[in-house]
Amino acid sequence: MKIAAIVILYHPGVSLLSNLNSYYNGVDVLYIFDNTEEKSPVVHQLSVLPKVVYLHDGLNEGIAKRLNQGMEKAIENKCQWVLTMDQDSYFSTGTFSQYLQCFNAFKPIKNVAMFGPVYGRTGEGNSTNCQAAEIHELITSGTLLHVDLYSKTGPFDEALFIDSVDHDYCIRSIINGYSLMHFSNIYLLHQLGIIVRRASIKSLFLVKKTKAIHSPLRCYYMYRNLIYLEKKYAGQHVSLLQSIRETAFSNITNCVFYGRDTVRIAQYLIAAQSDFKKGIMGKCTHRF
Repeated sequence: MKIAAIVILYHPGVSLLSNLNSYYNGVDVLYIFDNTEEKSPVVHQLSVLPKVVYLHDGLNEGIAKRLNQGMEKAIENKCQWVLTMDQDSYFSTGTFSQYLQCFNAFKPIKNVAMFGPVYGRTGEGNSTNCQAAEIHELITSGTLLHVDLYSKTGPFDEALFIDSVDHDYCIRSIINGYSLMHFSNIYLLHQLGIIVRRASIKSLFLVKKTKAIHSPLRCYYMYRNLIYLEKKYAGQHVSLLQSIRETAFSNITNCVFYGRDTVRIAQYLIAAQSDFKKGIMGKCTHRF
């Protein structure tokens, strides 16, 4: 079983190399796409790793296009599965080996589009007792993606650029009759957004709460891509859409009340709706 990995960089932090090392030994080749305008400072350290194929063209092409480019390279390299990872996600020591053991032991495998772990935990719950269950949603990071079924399902939707790229692929996999499997005994350390502890006007600034917030630009993609997916799958029974809507509005609400950048968020949300109505997708060109 030949496994490739795809990681997409954008101004990576100093933890990148240690994050890569948490799964490097378990894959056959690691495709790294650098969306940073200038080559990232870590490129010299990456170049000494024999499995790494580093690709940089000076453009920020988002997530979907880079995933498709990586999948094509994996197909050319005759890989059967691809691990997709975020630059800031990693497995605790020994976890990826356990992940692969559960993956290799799972039967039957031919109609499984993706396998995934539990997200955002400390890893203390890792167990060698494989616990697989079918699920309706997996995020990109930590996912093992079936190359043959990718060819049948079709590429990631590049209109989305970033955000909900994984949601769209999950929806299409399920529509095509494929399964998404989740190992509840395997944990990936993964953080969504920037964690802050702040008070908001909802409590008259008296009670501080811990929230994950995102940039106003990310709110643009969350909202525009949500309404794009709702139109794309209108009239079809897609249970995941309600979850996507609830998550998007929860995240945007947190950003409004705890992000301290309400005016710019409003500007980006108005632009998101306007762009969608005009059929403008892909990379956001607005800067407020």
